[in-house]
Amino acid sequence: MNRMWHTTGMSLVTLLAGVTVALVLSSGCDSKGGQKGETASAGQSPATLPAGTLLTQAPEGAVNVAEAKSTAQKGDRITVRGRIGGKVKPFVEDRAIFQLVDVSIPTCIDKHGDGCPTPWDYCCEPKDQVTAKSATVQLTGADGKPLAMNLNGVSGIKPMATVVVRGLVADKPNDTVMVINAESLYVEQ
Repeated sequence: MNRMWHTTGMSLVTLLAGVTVALVLSSGCDSKGGQKGETASAGQSPATLPAGTLLTQAPEGAVNVAEAKSTAQKGDRITVRGRIGGKVKPFVEDRAIFQLVDVSIPTCIDKHGDGCPTPWDYCCEPKDQVTAKSATVQLTGADGKPLAMNLNGVSGIKPMATVVVRGLVADKPNDTVMVINAESLYVEQ
């Protein structure tokens, strides 16, 4: 009887360990948890960007996110280049908003090549560095409010995509926060 319990107990421990590892791997590196990436909601029709938003050529004069944050002021027209990420879920669901991170910050893949399932969350870097070198980008309508659409997956816009954003600094209340109202986007291939 003890031998049977020992064998069954070991199988149960092995099973529980396997389930725990699978849950940790599927949640990504973010210490706050979250899902492995984002996809459009089931049954949601594919979104399309407003005419003229998506560029076929990168605009000239793009600066990195850190430089833009250090020099740009509210109301300035800027062109900035960065990588979509900074969180497990860098897109705001059902709103045309995403987080853009300076390309100088390495992802876990750049740093370790470790196969992290959510390398765009920058979990291998200090959070304050990621915050200091990131900006919020939003596509707005005529009313000035973010468009009611999910940008993830639209025209190559996805986590880890490098994009060039041209637009206006909508808000910059301090040195760590900057919101850009995008007028156009170029997705690097």
